[in-house]
Amino acid sequence: MSSSDGIDLPQKVLFSPDQLSLKWAEVHRIGAGLQNMGNTCFLNSALQCLSYTPPLANYMLTREHSKTCTLFHQQWCYAVLPGGALSLLTFLLRPIRCLTFLSFADSDNQPACIPTHFASMDKARTTSFIHQVFGGYLRSRALISVSVKCLNCKAVSDTFDPFLDITLEIKTSPNVSKALKQFVKPEQLDGENMPNHDECLFTIHRSANVLTLSLKRFDVKYLEHLDLRPFMSQSHGEPQLYRLYAVLVHSGLSCHAGHYFCYIKASNLQWFQMNDSSVSVSDIRTVLNQQAYVLFYIK
Repeated sequence: MSSSDGIDLPQKVLFSPDQLSLKWAEVHRIGAGLQNMGNTCFLNSALQCLSYTPPLANYMLTREHSKTCTLFHQQWCYAVLPGGALSLLTFLLRPIRCLTFLSFADSDNQPACIPTHFASMDKARTTSFIHQVFGGYLRSRALISVSVKCLNCKAVSDTFDPFLDITLEIKTSPNVSKALKQFVKPEQLDGENMPNHDECLFTIHRSANVLTLSLKRFDVKYLEHLDLRPFMSQSHGEPQLYRLYAVLVHSGLSCHAGHYFCYIKASNLQWFQMNDSSVSVSDIRTVLNQQAYVLFYIK
């Protein structure tokens, strides 16, 4: 059975999206910084960005998850191990399955590249709490010629794939909007048995509540607000508006090494810079002039 947008319905829903609150349930004081335990600045920054994701923070503060979480009850094991804190953080982040947050966990000097695809997820897993917060669906539409005599006679084949973040190729794109336009640009299909003019089109079919954009270059312009509607399968309709709430920043002379820190928007709507153990007040003008590596937007 399929939903109204063509995506197969799961047989089981692990977490209802109706339980999500995308706004802070209450105002909290700013949290502490995180000590760099030896090349852990990327992990620190990723964890801070997650900590100031409103629906994730709201849920964790209810402690509902702690009652049944095996990781929560096993965490004491890591306290007595060498490097236990780092091992615990990596272990806790692993279920998110977001490779963006794990690919730099070992060193600040890792190459600045991340995988562009997630491991396949079955339908039930795409209804988990994490996917309800960060997840959406991409549509891959293949247009295949059905006759060598009629290049306009096309067969349409749609494939839907879940995502937790979107990695943007930005070699020739000066800003995020143009990078997204490039992301949904039709591509010609190659192959010995494929006639000319066959093509594949990627679009964002079901938008995420929290949109995570991974950039492969650090000098890209981005805005505080983003409308995702032009890049969706249904490109006409009500705007899909997002606002920036966290930026993971790269600092260094090359993309192959450097330091990572982040800016987050706290529950009191004040921006802060979180640089390992250092926490300082910031503002949106400063935030929008950074060498961003990962952008976090929320509906």
